[in-house]
Amino acid sequence: MKRIEIAKKIGELKKKHGLYVLDLLREEEVLMYWRSLGVKYGLPIDALNEIVRSLLKLSRSVQIKIQSGLGLKEKAICMVGYGAMSSTLSQAFINEGYKIIITGRDVEKAHEVAKKLGVASGSIEEALTQCDVVILAIPTQAFLEGYVDTIAGFLKGKIVMDILSTKAAVFKRVEDLSERHNFNYVSTHPLFGPYTPPRGERIVLIPSKTGFAVIDYVQDLWKSIGVEPVMSTLEEHEKAMAIIQVLTHFMLFTYRDAVKSMAEELGIDVEKFATATYRDIRAVVARLEKIKSVVREIEMQNPYSHYVKTSLAAFLKERVSIDAKGD
Repeated sequence: MKRIEIAKKIGELKKKHGLYVLDLLREEEVLMYWRSLGVKYGLPIDALNEIVRSLLKLSRSVQIKIQSGLGLKEKAICMVGYGAMSSTLSQAFINEGYKIIITGRDVEKAHEVAKKLGVASGSIEEALTQCDVVILAIPTQAFLEGYVDTIAGFLKGKIVMDILSTKAAVFKRVEDLSERHNFNYVSTHPLFGPYTPPRGERIVLIPSKTGFAVIDYVQDLWKSIGVEPVMSTLEEHEKAMAIIQVLTHFMLFTYRDAVKSMAEELGIDVEKFATATYRDIRAVVARLEKIKSVVREIEMQNPYSHYVKTSLAAFLKERVSIDAKGD
């Protein structure tokens, strides 16, 4: 509790000086300090990592929520979609007192998810008449097949967001719809997966031509559930995600396959010799394997996907050559 009180004061200072809440370098310094104490007192490092990261994330979410200008959660939110990410975000908003309505093409599926969350559900027409904010938690293919075009007439006067990881294929399309049907569109990308609690995490906001008018409210909306907004343009986002997501996923899955192949060829049980770093990487790969379809969609849709993979191949070839020379 003492730590949380200090975090609140730090949050006020960051708000006053216009600083981002998340400071990865500082968090790593804190984590390494605690790890050194763990070594000193003989504590299990894996457990210590979990405890410290949880404390840091809690402190972060407290600081983010302080920066929100929202008081009463008067606006209802329609969640269009019923996948894992839809449920995760819905629960985060529910926890902060927002009214959530689950809807989508399959009303029965929407009802099942809504029942588990303890919220209302309904057909798309019924739900959208009751909402001020609409979050399109649907895959890229649904956009490309014209689903949003069919419901655009019900979006007039509303704030509309998607949560896609890659935007190039749909952003302009939804922006055009927002101008024709008079709704405010802000594209968003949660920088966390469906199995990560949102508090203390970040979300990218990419306002369209119609989104700038409501961007302050959208920022406060996400801050109110402890998620820190990061502003971006479409091009900046796609380039960044090519490195952060496409390249990282490609490297991790390639590493996984290489370990398996080499271990079989050399007749080694790698789990017998697993280090803390190896266990950390394996855990990340296991999380990614749960959302392989999303990972594949990101890889296929990002316009810079081929560039980062071929650049990596060239970089690795160069590094192998340098290492062989002993430089």
